Parts: sequence; structure tokens; C-alpha cells
Amino acid sequence: MIIRRPKADECDAVRALVQAVVDEIYGDTLGPPTLPIGDEDWSLAWIAVADTQIVGIVLTQGEWISDLWVRKGYRGSGIGRRLLLHGEDEIAGRGHRVFHLRVVKSNSAAVDFYRRMGWEIAREFSHETLATTMLELIKAWTSPSG
Repeated sequence: MIIRRPKADECDAVRALVQAVVDEIYGDTLGPPTLPIGDEDWSLAWIAVADTQIVGIVLTQGEWISDLWVRKGYRGSGIGRRLLLHGEDEIAGRGHRVFHLRVVKSNSAAVDFYRRMGWEIAREFSHETLATTMLELIKAWTSPSG
């Protein structure tokens, strides 16, 4: 598995992966079968590629992990961990020392994953447009030397 930026002709495939994972995880609970994901610039993402297939993505903005998605069948294999660490490194490279992300509170698998990775719940709040509770998680940067 490698992590790299998507090629120009892969951005539609990245968007399709994100849409498929969002629909799989949240489609039945947060809205219609297709929950719109918005118009992110997926060319700024990092993708995980295994066997020539895009299997995961991470996208950061400022001090935020704004998206992290792993294709079903590849979860639990370390891809999410590697993508998250890659995103954290990118944020630290921008000079931020506290990282942020948002996650749907009911997505216990994701919440547990982030907690195992050293993230802490900072606050709970209502989503801006959907009838669901969100969590903001934070993680303080630690230098590689300790």
C-alpha cells in the first residue's frame, strides 16, 4: 500500500469512494440513501492505493482532519492509521500544534479508533443541518523526539 496525492484523472474516483463510504455508514441513519458529501477539492487529499485500487483517503485543512475514509474490506488493516498519521504530519508541517476533527457521535467504531490513536473528546454539539450529535476531537502534537 502506498500513500500519494491523486492524479488529475483520479479525483472522480476519490469522490466516488467517499460517497460510497458515507452512504454505507450513514445512509440509513442520517438521511436519504445518498447523503451529499459537498464539493471538496479531492486533488488536495492523500490517497491510499492497494493493488492499483484507491482504498482510502485523508484530507486536511488548516489544523483539521476534514475527511478520513477507508473502503469496506480494508478497514482494520492499518490503512486508516497510516492515513491519519499522514494527515497529522501534514497539519504539524503547517505549524499547528493542536489537531482537530469532527465525527458523528453514533459512529462508535470511528470514535473508538480516534481515541486509540490518542485523540480526546473536546466537545459535543448538534450538527448544523442534520439531526445528529457530533463530537469534536483534539490531539496535541508531540515531536518525534518525545
